[in-house]
Amino acid sequence: MTFIVPIFIGAVVGLLLGFLGGGGAIMIVPAMVYILHADEHVALATALIIVAVNAAIGGGLAWKDGRADVTTAFVFGASGMLTAYGGALVSKQIPGQYLLVAFSLLLLTIAFFMYRGTMHTADEPVTLAKPRWQIVVVGALVGLVTGILGVGGGFVIVPAMVLLVGMPMRRAVGTSLLVITINSLSSLMGHLDTAFDWMLIVMLLAGAIPAMTIANKFGGAIDQHKLRRGFAIFVTLVALLMLYESLLRL
Repeated sequence: MTFIVPIFIGAVVGLLLGFLGGGGAIMIVPAMVYILHADEHVALATALIIVAVNAAIGGGLAWKDGRADVTTAFVFGASGMLTAYGGALVSKQIPGQYLLVAFSLLLLTIAFFMYRGTMHTADEPVTLAKPRWQIVVVGALVGLVTGILGVGGGFVIVPAMVLLVGMPMRRAVGTSLLVITINSLSSLMGHLDTAFDWMLIVMLLAGAIPAMTIANKFGGAIDQHKLRRGFAIFVTLVALLMLYESLLRL
């Protein structure tokens, strides 16, 4: 059981990143805190490693298949590098309970927009590209959130790619994985003094990497609209539970 649980958690993270282009940290942070009983700061920093490795693999596969825009990913990711690093430094100064409250509120916000379905599907018409400065501003904000809360930001990046750049949904998912890689690695630089459990990280990756590879290959066959809505409901329940538990500890 000791090995099965982390591997299963990692597999869920890999599937989410592969199918939706985000959601890895949304599951791994509460799972580490409430199931594996990890420290809040350690959980947030560990999520960055798991998400970064999986996003790099998924992004590489997407780029190889022509489903990722490297130029846009670089602009979006580069604009958030400094804010991600700064956010990580800020995160270490905030008590763990308050981080979980903020994390829970972020989850509820994400779930709301996911359920409403603000993102296009791959075969829907896309919008005209918006000014590049909007991509830079959104990228910087996503980087800040990544640094403070350990969230890769896929659920912000994907709709931003669709609405600001005019990408089809499938290509936006692939591009978001490249951006998540950049943001997560930048944020991780501010957490290098964290007492990581490397054996746990290996087990999480052992579940996440194969799941990511499978999801990346077959993601196009899944109804994205139903998947997002179902996951939004699940995220809402997790967020409410986290918020309840966190407020009790304040």
